[in-house]
Amino acid sequence: MRRVRLPGLVCALILASPAEWGLAGSAAAQSLAEPPSASSCTGCHAPRKVADSVIPHIAGRNANDTAKAMREYRSGAWPSSVMGRISKGFDDQQIDALAAWFAKQPE
Repeated sequence: MRRVRLPGLVCALILASPAEWGLAGSAAAQSLAEPPSASSCTGCHAPRKVADSVIPHIAGRNANDTAKAMREYRSGAWPSSVMGRISKGFDDQQIDALAAWFAKQPE
């Protein structure tokens, strides 16, 4: 009987959601998690500075500056070939989450 209890307990813990652990809404859980949309940025914006790149490095950049730039691309205030189209896929909350996450990344 004891052999059944331990694997059952382990499975229950593994399958439990972060909400059941009390982590879902915590600041710690949100600050560690990469926003799902971050891959839309990291395809072009390298995680480290690249010497001769015309694409700016955004890791460690001020979150307000990044969010402002994204909103300007989205509105068409800044002309672009790619960023305007990508930024239109994000609402204000998603832009803020992306900007905050990238600001916390090491330069």
